[in-house]
Amino acid sequence: MTARSKSRRDKNNRIRRAKNKQRELKKLKKTLGLIDEDGMEILKKVEDITEQQKKKEEEEKIKREAMEDIIREETKDLVDTEEYVEIKNQESQVVHKYNAKTKRDQFGQYPVWYNAKKERRKQQIKEGKIKKKRKIPGRRNHFIDETCNWKNIV
Repeated sequence: MTARSKSRRDKNNRIRRAKNKQRELKKLKKTLGLIDEDGMEILKKVEDITEQQKKKEEEEKIKREAMEDIIREETKDLVDTEEYVEIKNQESQVVHKYNAKTKRDQFGQYPVWYNAKKERRKQQIKEGKIKKKRKIPGRRNHFIDETCNWKNIV
């Protein structure tokens, strides 16, 4: 395609897009439900509905926080029996507080030396999703086939 015909085609496409832009915008608004069939905007109705939803969410949040405060006050007497070990990171100077039982810090992260795969396996065994492998007693250095007549050889 020559540069002249390409530029002419692009020019015509720009004109066509500008001409159809209003029609496409109106069609898009109608499909999104922003205007009704008469062309009147529904945006004001949508704003009222969103304001009501925000008010409801804020009320629920306040109720939830109040319940959490009540629960916190009631369980204040219970003592935290878990042991914690504090370790300071040399590079970032952040103090990590590791739980002695779960091996996690206050951010929920395991230490660098801890094997996450092993922990996942322990958790699955505890939940009963997988069974622990039985270890075979004695040493088995060779594979004995059923067809092999090893008892007669010895």
